[in-house]
Amino acid sequence: MTLTIQTLFNEPTIVGAVINRVLQTRKDEIYWQQYLDFRRTTTRVFKDYIGSVRGVMAGSINSRFGEKPIRERQNMGSGTGEIAYLGDRYQMSTDRLSELQDLIDKYNAASAAGQVSVLNDIIAFIYDDYRQVMLAAHKRMDLVVGSLLMTGKAVVRNKDKAQSEQAATEFLNIELPFNTLTPKKSDVVVDSKVKMVSWLQVKLSEIAPDYGKYQKMIMSRGTFVKNILGSSEFGEMFKMQLGQNQMYLSTGLVTSDLASQLFTGIGLPAIEIKEDYVKEQNGKNVQVYADGYITLLPQDKVGYMRYHSPYELTDPVPGMSYTNSGEGDLLVASNRDHNGRYLEYTAEWVPQIADPTLITNIDLSKVNS
Repeated sequence: MTLTIQTLFNEPTIVGAVINRVLQTRKDEIYWQQYLDFRRTTTRVFKDYIGSVRGVMAGSINSRFGEKPIRERQNMGSGTGEIAYLGDRYQMSTDRLSELQDLIDKYNAASAAGQVSVLNDIIAFIYDDYRQVMLAAHKRMDLVVGSLLMTGKAVVRNKDKAQSEQAATEFLNIELPFNTLTPKKSDVVVDSKVKMVSWLQVKLSEIAPDYGKYQKMIMSRGTFVKNILGSSEFGEMFKMQLGQNQMYLSTGLVTSDLASQLFTGIGLPAIEIKEDYVKEQNGKNVQVYADGYITLLPQDKVGYMRYHSPYELTDPVPGMSYTNSGEGDLLVASNRDHNGRYLEYTAEWVPQIADPTLITNIDLSKVNS
């Protein structure tokens, strides 16, 4: 088969092979998938139950011939969720396309054995173009889910044409009814000593009857260093257990595994220390998990990434070549005009936290003030 730029970008089997290569070899971690799984929704607006009954009421003891008392069932809160529209369009300049054409000419002139090597060069050449369109939606959802987990809120604004952050059009605004704790400095400082670990032990014991036992708590590296390692009692409580690892204490390089061993040993949840960043559209690296918060989760998976099939799957735009990348119905498309060739993606996703009322969020702003 003679290869052309048109077949390279329009032939589903070739585009599918490139997409598979990206998915199998990417080094980019998708953070939100630790906590959510894809789940389809057939409508763009769906009903969302945002709570659960936290405890079962004790049954009544009645006389043998008495009437059973009628109890009203506790209701779960509900609301609606609406799918968010994600998409970007990336231009491949004519100069870049000319370089690609040189590789295609080399492929067509090669022997069957030589074509294998040149085809790998071609795929490597367009790899980053497809990597961008395949992962951009995931990276946006990393920031949204990270913000939801750490603050219970997530806002996305269109900053491309806005004069300021406040003037930007709001595309997404989610606020969840977490169980929120906001300790004051006097709650964790005893006799001039910061006793954050002791406060956590007491507070988690207090809320356990309503919220159960939490499996893990997540926090940023900055929060761990300032509020956990910085606690006066940390070194005292764990001096024996740290042993040869005490050098990590002074440098702040305690790992999640080591911290979890220490905390689970005194009945606290395992710790996950977060150090993840995503590059925003302005080129700045943004911290996925905000400083100044600790979030307690009942388990790793706390909900779903609800997705809806893009309309273009059933009614394609003329002149566009489409490939469904599979999971989440992420749609990749390409077309050509006199300025160059374009790659774009479309996704209709929104995170749904299944039981936000069972998640406890600790806001440390007053402790750190």
